[in-house]
Amino acid sequence: MSQDFDVIVIGGGPAGSTVASLLAQKGVSVLVLEKDHFPRFHIGESLLPCDLPIFDRLGLDPGQAGFLFKAGAEFLDERVGGHTVYEFADALPGTPDHAYQVDRATFDHWLLTRSRQLGATVREGERVIEVLTPENGGDPSGVTVRTTATHATERERIADASYRARYVVDATGQDAVIGRREKTTRPLEDFGLGAAFTHFEQLDPAIDHELCVTARGTIKVLFVDDGWVWAIPLGGRKISIGLVSRRRGIKGEWLDQAIAASPFLTRVTMGAERVRKPTVLASWSFHNAKQHGARWTCTGDSACFIDPVFSSGVSLGMVGAADVADTLIEALATNDEGRDDLMDPHALKMMHAYTTFATLVNSWYHTTLLHTLFFSPEPNLEWKKGLTSILAGDVWRDDNAFQTMLLASKRRRKELVPDLVSGKATAPFDAL
Repeated sequence: MSQDFDVIVIGGGPAGSTVASLLAQKGVSVLVLEKDHFPRFHIGESLLPCDLPIFDRLGLDPGQAGFLFKAGAEFLDERVGGHTVYEFADALPGTPDHAYQVDRATFDHWLLTRSRQLGATVREGERVIEVLTPENGGDPSGVTVRTTATHATERERIADASYRARYVVDATGQDAVIGRREKTTRPLEDFGLGAAFTHFEQLDPAIDHELCVTARGTIKVLFVDDGWVWAIPLGGRKISIGLVSRRRGIKGEWLDQAIAASPFLTRVTMGAERVRKPTVLASWSFHNAKQHGARWTCTGDSACFIDPVFSSGVSLGMVGAADVADTLIEALATNDEGRDDLMDPHALKMMHAYTTFATLVNSWYHTTLLHTLFFSPEPNLEWKKGLTSILAGDVWRDDNAFQTMLLASKRRRKELVPDLVSGKATAPFDAL
């Protein structure tokens, strides 16, 4: 079986469904290939305010859909009694003032359903096994994608298929199908090396009220030795808790130990039901050195996955996906989509964001800058506003003194410059 489309999107997560929906809105024929059957469990449950304009474009309202309002973030260091709250409403002028906490199984299914509603063809349970682009033996006039399909319950192989398109978007997250095939992914050293995480349900109603109403849905981020812990309220007496560690050999019991060592986490989970054993992920942070070429591009985590201490993954993925869609809509209309440098401006734009967050993560692990700013009794208010705007994902502005200082520091991550076809702008902001 062979079918033709304008664009094939590999991966139906938030980035993939966003690019597919925005393309389909403009009459582009889109095929989404998703290896899993939705809904399925996933993490990355804390969104940033930078996504709000994208929800508007998609015609979606996360609040009306039942997702939890998120006012900001709280940082705790129980080792020294440190506690601070960063609310998005206190950021620089123009930064949106809230975001949402989402159960990813429900959220991802919601977004993918919207892609179908807008006209995209979605095939679940189809794993991509080959991508032929003009650069690796494919036809210069298009891209061929071959898949194998699995049964929704038995998971056995049931059919193979082949599809052609004018362009392909890799939105496969940490699988990074094209990057790992081409061996262009590079680990980001000195960040978290792995994570262990789980969900708790049936929280005490008073605890759930405290987290969701009193604290207005803020994510809790705890400093711990060799890493950090997240606690994300999801509403409905459910919470996601996970440990990211810089130690090698991550194990599920490390999460249990972190919860037991924390007075806050012990109190929150007391009497709650843990619905699954801790899931463990290793080989955590990476950067894809070659993110696009002739008739293909990567977006979302397949381009860069940064230690998620500041919840950047899903939100930057959706922002990047929207930018890819806008670029493709124009290029397809003018038959210009075959240019190998088409996505150079997109890669530079996203590098700006990745460099900002990676440098912030670097400061988290390797300096006292953030610890001092978080827990100082008299923090620099201008810096606090600037940091809050970064935490909201509002990183493409030129009036953030804290961001300027951060990116001029010796902690700036310099390895995130993508392989640009045009050869332009090796410094992160030259072309912005």
